[in-house]
Amino acid sequence: MTEQLALNIYKVDEEATRAAVEKYLLQAREYKVTEYIPLETSVTASYSDMPRSFTGLTSDQTAKIALANTDEPERRRKHIERAERAVSRLGKRQQQLIQIRYMEDDDVMDYDAAQELGFSDRHYRRIKSVAIYRLATMLGLLVLHDD
Repeated sequence: MTEQLALNIYKVDEEATRAAVEKYLLQAREYKVTEYIPLETSVTASYSDMPRSFTGLTSDQTAKIALANTDEPERRRKHIERAERAVSRLGKRQQQLIQIRYMEDDDVMDYDAAQELGFSDRHYRRIKSVAIYRLATMLGLLVLHDD
């Protein structure tokens, strides 16, 4: 009796992986087209003579807002940069597809992108599938089945 070598290969959850990559790319596009509006400090509207108890905690609203106003734009910039760097590592046709479908305009459907690129539906879906898988690998967004 011969023993066969069994390799447990990870099974990728294709639907969840595609959704994660699409979410990442669409978020990058949103960050590119929208401006972060900085938070502002609030001013106490009225005086209250109600006695306060000592909680032992201090609150520095201005410092928290200042940190958020510097951290959030930087986080957005890094997200956009990371998405663009990953897309730039794809092949030319894959780059064009991802740029048209996810990075440039809002509400571009697969059919519209395929038409613009001159691809048949089948060819478009094949190229898109490979591009999404590669982006998921580069961005660390692969989702594996639990079983």
